[in-house]
This record gives sequence, structure tokens and C-alpha cells, in this order.
Amino acid sequence: MELRQLRYFVETAHRRSITKAASALHIVQPALTAQIKALEEELGTRLLERSARGVSLTESGEAVLRDATAILRAVDQLKRRHATTPSSGRAVKIGIPNGMTRTFAGQLLERARQEGRFEVELIEGMSGHLLEWLKSGRLDISVLFASQPLRQLHVSKLTTDVIDLVGPSGALHDTQPVQFKDLGRYPLILPTAKHGLTRLIHAQARLAGVELQQHATLDSIAEIKHLVSQGVGYTLLAPMVYQPEKDQGLLSAAPLCDPTLTRDLVTATRRAHEDDDIAQARALVHDICGCRQGIAGIRS
Repeated sequence: MELRQLRYFVETAHRRSITKAASALHIVQPALTAQIKALEEELGTRLLERSARGVSLTESGEAVLRDATAILRAVDQLKRRHATTPSSGRAVKIGIPNGMTRTFAGQLLERARQEGRFEVELIEGMSGHLLEWLKSGRLDISVLFASQPLRQLHVSKLTTDVIDLVGPSGALHDTQPVQFKDLGRYPLILPTAKHGLTRLIHAQARLAGVELQQHATLDSIAEIKHLVSQGVGYTLLAPMVYQPEKDQGLLSAAPLCDPTLTRDLVTATRRAHEDDDIAQARALVHDICGCRQGIAGIRS
């Protein structure tokens, strides 16, 4: 049993909603559900009843909520009374690809604050830019996609990222996959060629003998999503990047098939510059991503 499972359960119990609790905790709903299920399995009892209107506590859930609340309160008091590990006084600069920040940034900042060993500065950007900033020393550590060259870096895999076809609202459907050979029918708006995703897409298209319609190139994921939502074209993105706009009814998406399009999500540091703070920050990123069961591959 882990303290974060108790925190997740208490937050869900108070909000009576998986959706609201996941938003408050800055994690995706499937990961929150998985952690609560793991807690239920360890305790051997059902804690929550799910319904279309949200969740309610079972009798066992009411008792566990009282105990969990007391435990978390005691832990917080213990930290306040006896915390003696000072911050190193430096900020570890962590690069996050566009669209991933809201996925787990809040939890990363909160965990770093709780542990109190180092400060965190998050810098968001296109994956290609993050790689340049990491190599130049502007970043200490970065979450990157392994579809771009990562030579002379210390790289650790986080998860596998699934890429879907994304279009304006109502144009695509989750249950109707698009064959890769048919991708040439869609006018695409993609990042510029120096970014790993675009190189991956074109490489796969060459292997499949597919001639793509590249309608436009932009260096802003936010602007690409906006243009797609306006019906200007289509794009290819991971669920974690397009999901917020899809939930708002601005975008639609369909999985690719024959073949699917995937890429590895990794953390990377410069080999000669990984001190204790950077190593701890890397471990923290892996811990948060790991407990969410592969943030990049989850379709909400």
C-alpha cells in the first residue's frame, strides 16, 4: 500500500467523482481508477460504488476514508515537525513536450515540493526544440520521443506512445480505425521536419508506399490543433495531446491500423552532467509516469 493510493482514494471520496478527482490530482482517469482498484484488492473489499452520476462510498469505504484521512493528516504533521532536509537551492530544469504538461505537471511539482530536496522548473516545447535545449545545457533533463536521434545522451524508456489521426469534431470515430494506406486521403498539418514525429510519419509512409498530402507545417502544437478544429486539415497526435480538445468537442480522432504508429517516450540527460538532483528528478518522473500505467498510450 502506498500513501498516494490513500490520497487518490480520499480525493475521489470527497469529490464523489472519478473525473473531478483525476482533474484535481492532475492524472488521467484510467490511472486513478487503477490505483483505487489496487487499493481495494489489497484491502480485500470494495470501497466505491460506481454509477452514471459518479461514485459513492460503500460501508467499508466509509471506514477506510476515516482511517486514510487520519493517516494522511498524521504524515503531513510528521513532515512539518521533523523535516530537516534542506533544498539544494537549485532548480532542476525539466523539459516537457507540448501537450504533456497538463498530463502530470501538477503532480510532478507537488511531489518535488513534498520531498523538499530540489526545486523544479518545467519548460514546455516541441520535442525537437527540447532536444536542442538539453544538448546546449538549457535543460537538465527532458522527456523526449525516441523517434529522433538521441546519441551521447543517457536515455531511459518511460512508455510507448500511440499516434492517432486527429480531425475536426465529428469527422472521425474512435471505433472506426483508419488504415495507414488511406492516410494519403487526408490533408495533413504537421510540425516541421526537424521534429521527431514528422520524421517518423514520413518514414512510415515511405515504407508503406503512401504519398502524404502535407497541407501545412507549423511549429506550434496548439496552433495545429486550432487549425484542425476549424476544419483546415487533419493531423497525427498522441491521445494525451489531443484529449482535452476532444473532451470539449473540438476535435475527433481515430486509431491507425495496418500498421499502427507508435514511438517510445523516454527521459534523457547529458551523460556527464547527471548529479544527484537530476537523478532524483528522473526517478520522480518515472515514478509518476509508471503509476499512471503508461500515460502516453492511454485513450480516455
